[in-house]
Amino acid sequence: MHRHKQSLRGHFLRAATIGVAGLTASLMVAGVAAASTPADPPGGVAPHFYNGNVEGIRDTGSDTTFFLMQRIGDLYTGAGLYGCTLNASAGQTLYNSSDPASTTSNEEFFCLSGQNVSTTDVNDNWDRTEVTEGVDDVGSGAGQNQLCAALSTPLTVDFARSSKPSTGACSTEVQTGYAKDGVPIVSYPINPNVYGTSTTAPYSSINGGVVGPVSKGWLPGDSPAGPYTGSPLNNIANNDNGGGASSTAYRLWCATDSSRITDWGSLTNLGPSLLIIKASTTSGSPTVTISGNFQSTVASGQTVTGTGIPSGTTVSSVSGGTLTLSNNATATGTVNLTITTTTKLAVGQGAPIGVAIRIMGVNTASGTEATFASYAESGVSGGGCSSNMDTNAASDPNPATDTGDNSTPHIALENNSDQMNEFAVGDWPSPDFVDQAIEVSTTLYIESNGVLNTNPYAAASTIDGTSYSATKVEENGSNPTSGTELQNTYPTARTLFNIYLSNTVRASTGGFLNWICDGNTNFSKGLDNTTGLNFDQELGNLIATTFGFPRLTDESTAPSISTPADGIAAPNTACAASILVNTTSGSDQITLASGAFPPDIVNAGGLVGGGSVGVTDANFPAGTTVVSGAGTSTLTLSNNATATTTGVSTSFSGVPAVTAVANPQT
Repeated sequence: MHRHKQSLRGHFLRAATIGVAGLTASLMVAGVAAASTPADPPGGVAPHFYNGNVEGIRDTGSDTTFFLMQRIGDLYTGAGLYGCTLNASAGQTLYNSSDPASTTSNEEFFCLSGQNVSTTDVNDNWDRTEVTEGVDDVGSGAGQNQLCAALSTPLTVDFARSSKPSTGACSTEVQTGYAKDGVPIVSYPINPNVYGTSTTAPYSSINGGVVGPVSKGWLPGDSPAGPYTGSPLNNIANNDNGGGASSTAYRLWCATDSSRITDWGSLTNLGPSLLIIKASTTSGSPTVTISGNFQSTVASGQTVTGTGIPSGTTVSSVSGGTLTLSNNATATGTVNLTITTTTKLAVGQGAPIGVAIRIMGVNTASGTEATFASYAESGVSGGGCSSNMDTNAASDPNPATDTGDNSTPHIALENNSDQMNEFAVGDWPSPDFVDQAIEVSTTLYIESNGVLNTNPYAAASTIDGTSYSATKVEENGSNPTSGTELQNTYPTARTLFNIYLSNTVRASTGGFLNWICDGNTNFSKGLDNTTGLNFDQELGNLIATTFGFPRLTDESTAPSISTPADGIAAPNTACAASILVNTTSGSDQITLASGAFPPDIVNAGGLVGGGSVGVTDANFPAGTTVVSGAGTSTLTLSNNATATTTGVSTSFSGVPAVTAVANPQT
């Protein structure tokens, strides 16, 4: 049987060398001979930059887009199944005889000239490029540094996956933005009491070790099963209290002084049933004292209840950390009191409840961390998050295991909530599920919105086999949606990029990046004969549906807000070609200082930019289109320019980003 298989394989290999005539005859038997045979595509020009050479290209960088780019790379590589007919022996006429390497006898390395078959697809990986994803030194910053040779890499990097804009690791970086995302804050609404009562410090000191879901508004004294007298955590802002260093976001993640928020009560114990813990009373005295000051909403006439407080007691006066009751206390000691205030406190101003907030650190090379650090640091120069957002990252709270490596802050990879439980298991070895649950339920983390929406495992943390989904916390009162991300109204909206170097980009890389960027406008993608779907439809489904990132193409318009509250510009137009042009007021022509406009710049008689010929060029009336001039140094437009400028960056809607390559033969 083994010899028989080998014999069949030999027959198949020999059949591959018979020639196109024999292959065509076979296809006729298969019933596809009615399809026309396409001509060879143009060589060496945008947007495909075909050269007839089989190449491998590789990216590295962002964890956020790793799995998405892996699927896109697989789709593009699979499209190569319908690519050119490869050479099977030496001496055959090749598509690109100008390539010095084409004179070799390497089989299956080069495309034949004029030898396409009826299933050939000339718009989707005709060169049969193979795409792979790198995983060394994961993170957007690391990927850009490897691309720029500022960080070692074991294998060549052709482009960098990045969930943040170009860092300037080298001056020739060019970013192509093909999707949107956001970076929400998340909490974990776990009820630790489901697993019992804590008996280990520090959690045993919270309400006698009986702890409920703090993010839902549980306060000490409440039943863990509810109802809860506190406020659920729904929003964290970087623009409250005047913004800057006074904002709740800054005080949580960045502040290192006395303004730092460390207690869950600051976020959830807001009143009007305001809990005051560890208040000191003396039997026979109306004086109550606390460490620190009473909250600003505490005032005379408000009802006070608690152990040793007579019914009907109210506040007579309050100053700093001293309060005078209308009646004398009947007990001496440290008690918890409840004061019924008339108004609620703002988030970040609540009274402490003795439950520590755990800030989860995130890989500092990641775009997710960089985006959120800029949000928390907004309005502050050189503050605690100027280097990264891990300033206040929590470490192991268990005194029994807080040694060695566990004594350092917990720093997670981005976009995987399950790591919360992995840290908790290390801090509180099983079967201490109650303390594991308390640790996770008191943690604040950040994560890609696309990942949260589409990956249940990465969006949850597991305690004793039960998964608890993370809950998104609003930022500045806004939720991450396709609309808020596309318009940059969500504070941590960002663009997802693939970044290349203009001075080294290969033809195979340029063609692949343009294939992602174009939305079936500059060229029409073909049919995937393995699914029956158009390749662009499959590409859009992968980006927007499977992975939850609103797609951007070379036709996307500029957002309503160019820079969201994270302080990082998140353009929607980076998939369109951006070219430096010269304009003359009153003239309908634009020119280049040197060279020629890409030959693919005119599509279907003209291009409509987002409000002008270029989505970033306001020097033309709305609706201006390209009339003629593709491939030359002068374009004629449908309207006259309104200003005279030199070297203005102009984005051409419908033209994918890469307009020229440095290495046309690879």
